Amino acid sequence: MVTVQSIPSPAIHTDDRAHEADHPSSLLARFGKDQPLKLDCGIDLAPFQIAYQTYGELNADRSNAILICHALTGDQHVANVHPVTGKPGWWETMVGPGRPLDTDSYFIICPNVIGGCMGSTGPASTNPATGKLWGLDFR
Repeated sequence: MVTVQSIPSPAIHTDDRAHEADHPSSLLARFGKDQPLKLDCGIDLAPFQIAYQTYGELNADRSNAILICHALTGDQHVANVHPVTGKPGWWETMVGPGRPLDTDSYFIICPNVIGGCMGSTGPASTNPATGKLWGLDFR
């Protein structure tokens, strides 16, 4: 029989989530009004930003990069402490020195998807046209 012990999570404050949506503790790729992203719904999203994390170093010929897709991780915090929850990254057992995705050999990058709440533009982000959260207007 397996014994399950419940471990309390740190409190997640609304202010922490709001701050992370617009000003993440991750690296950012920002795209201006002159670089819109055409969405499937027909809307051009601009400006927007993509938050991402990297681990390891990119080699000179850029041949050691591995992309970890968001759907596998939940957000971009693959192998670092999550800035809002304080929990370990989603794939800490997989990414790091001596692990299957060895950061001594590989450069790992994981972006947060558009619509995510961890720094990439999405419903929890501020709409620059209104100064209010995108909320349900983000489609």
